[in-house]
Amino acid sequence: MDWARTAVPGDFCDVPGLISFTSGEATVRSDTHGSVHAEQYPDEVVYGDVLGDERVEAAMRVGCDTGGETASGRLAWAYVVFAGEQGRLRLVGTVTPQKYEGGQASAFDHIALASGRVTAEESWHRPMDGTCCPSGKAVTVWRVGADGLLTAGEPRVTG
Repeated sequence: MDWARTAVPGDFCDVPGLISFTSGEATVRSDTHGSVHAEQYPDEVVYGDVLGDERVEAAMRVGCDTGGETASGRLAWAYVVFAGEQGRLRLVGTVTPQKYEGGQASAFDHIALASGRVTAEESWHRPMDGTCCPSGKAVTVWRVGADGLLTAGEPRVTG
């Protein structure tokens, strides 16, 4: 799979439509944030059988920021989950960390794809945390619905 040439839905950063990348990066327009830098991480694709059909689905990490290359410029992280069907990719869903009170973009410590679900271990900033160092931890389980798409459950704060 040529992940570097895979377009992804821009909803994780409030970008309408698809984001197409060149060398893993793109400059796009967000309805919320204006001009943003988007990036993809094809070397960090996670695999597992999310749909429970004994075939492997894939989740690629993506993100967007203000272009300033600092932690405070981070706007969003996500994993975009795809299934392969008849030689084409089908979107299963976009997994995003849940919103917490700290104001900084939440991130992932780990995600796991298993039958019927994606489990996301998240880190988030509490109001007193520095931009470098989120101290909040949570787990959100995303489940596959009857429509074959992912829906987030309630996050469980673990730290």
